Amino acid sequence: MDASRFTVASAVVALLGCLIAFVAPLALNAQPGIRGSVTLSAVVGAVFAGKNFTTIRERGVPSFAAGMMATVLGLWLIVAPLQYDIVGAPLTALTQFGGMCLAAFSAYTALVAVEGFFGASEAGGEDESDSIGYS
Repeated sequence: MDASRFTVASAVVALLGCLIAFVAPLALNAQPGIRGSVTLSAVVGAVFAGKNFTTIRERGVPSFAAGMMATVLGLWLIVAPLQYDIVGAPLTALTQFGGMCLAAFSAYTALVAVEGFFGASEAGGEDESDSIGYS
């Protein structure tokens, strides 16, 4: 099964969201607490989003587990700036934008993985037990 161009583009946008969230606290010279929290979360999110992208390129189906983990980390990036009192509006906006890109597009790829898993078992009757993307 080949992934659609939108699925591949979704994985790329999720990775770009990680990049935005990583660069924002460094470029805006944020306090060490928020800088460490956001940049580390962005790196871990990029690991899962990158795994999802490579799985799409190799198998044609996204990884459900990587997509869900990237979604959770994206949601954390949306909430993270709100946990600190000293965060300015530009940092909050950029971190939340990166988190929204990561969460929304990773959730879409996880949905595609589930759809591919259940759709393949109904249509072909073939044993594609690992087509959901676990590796």
